[in-house]
Amino acid sequence: MTLPLTSVNRRKLLQCGSAAAAGLLTFGVPRVRAAANDRLRLAGIGVGGMGGSDLASLSSHGNVEVVGLCDVDAGNLASAGEKHPGAKRFTDFREMFASFGDSIDAVHVSTPDHTHAPAAMTALNLGKHVYCQKPLTHDVFESRQLRLEAAKAGVVTQMGTQIHSTTPYRTAVKLVQAGTIGKVREVHSWSDKTWGYDGPAPEAGDVPESLAWDLWLGTAATRPFCPGHYHPGNWRRWYDFGCGTMGDMAIHILDPVFSALALGAPSEIVSASSAPPPHSYGMQNETRFTFTSKTPYTTNDFVLTWYDGGRKPDTTDWPLETADGERMGLPGQGSMFLGEKGAILLPHVGMPVLLPTAQFADTEVEAAPNGNHYHLFVDACLGGAPTTCGFDYAGPLTEAVLLGTIANRFPGDTLRWEPEAMKISGHDAAQALLRRQYREGFEVKNL
Repeated sequence: MTLPLTSVNRRKLLQCGSAAAAGLLTFGVPRVRAAANDRLRLAGIGVGGMGGSDLASLSSHGNVEVVGLCDVDAGNLASAGEKHPGAKRFTDFREMFASFGDSIDAVHVSTPDHTHAPAAMTALNLGKHVYCQKPLTHDVFESRQLRLEAAKAGVVTQMGTQIHSTTPYRTAVKLVQAGTIGKVREVHSWSDKTWGYDGPAPEAGDVPESLAWDLWLGTAATRPFCPGHYHPGNWRRWYDFGCGTMGDMAIHILDPVFSALALGAPSEIVSASSAPPPHSYGMQNETRFTFTSKTPYTTNDFVLTWYDGGRKPDTTDWPLETADGERMGLPGQGSMFLGEKGAILLPHVGMPVLLPTAQFADTEVEAAPNGNHYHLFVDACLGGAPTTCGFDYAGPLTEAVLLGTIANRFPGDTLRWEPEAMKISGHDAAQALLRRQYREGFEVKNL
């Protein structure tokens, strides 16, 4: 049954939040502990598609008990319910939180991008551990707020960039930070995917009986359902719901770049992209980020450039010759780290390649151990080692990626970013895109 916001027991939600606050521990120790016998009581928000995969991976941990399932699509909910028959089912995540109170420890959020922050922040406000799919949020402001509130809550968090914990990306980070190619002066990263739409205006149609369309829209402005354009698979193309190719793939591919180089916030972002349609994303993007703050692994004024939709970097001066003297091509997705003493080509997803080949022919590369991103989150919730892709890291990474999506709406303009003030100086139109207005009735505390 779908309940409008007015049907949700707001008092109960506030009581849950107060109870969670009363259990606050200090210095980042999770304030919500697992249930008896070291079991983590988990609820899923968004359990179809990637959400179903997330739920399966999290619940494969022997200490996880799935107690709740929430999805606005009755078909998704029924399918997940067959796999977890003991779990309670909900269509509105606010109703789910009000119903469970303290009898839930953690949630995973695997919805379209525009609902990531509302669902994740509601969980944080109630003191729950949160695993949230990438990109962490839809807006820059949301990313900042999730990072700050997660730190206040002292709970365990993890962004769903599963490749972050795998051997290829961990090995690349290890090689860079060991100084194998010296300090890095620039990185070029790319994806051949295209998440944009430049066709005729979508035509309205009947809402499927299985879909709670108003709840799917959530914080976004009301509009008709348009078959084939939004739910279930094309929402990434639309500015109000997704984050385009950068939100889908740059958040993955730039992850080892930010992690290896310990990057902070960019100081300037400039786009050479094709102009995007008003309600969608550009079909081809080229976005340059300049970082004036030097790290132990970068030279001064390090530059990172992103390409998608078929655009690729100029490789003329890159050392791409194989041992046989043949020149290798670029993978469809990946990164090239150009350092003072060599280069690293990192395919997505594949092991890093040291270049020039002849120079590093005798260099032994010790692969980093593989990690289960999902189980690492569960282990952390149960008192194990901290996650390495918590909101403290994922928030700033997402901010940078989303600043890129904003720059792509203003090709040729230099956006000067002041991270402490959360300000794009001298560009009111870009500044206005840092934070969107939530639809009345779907407001969330701390957002």
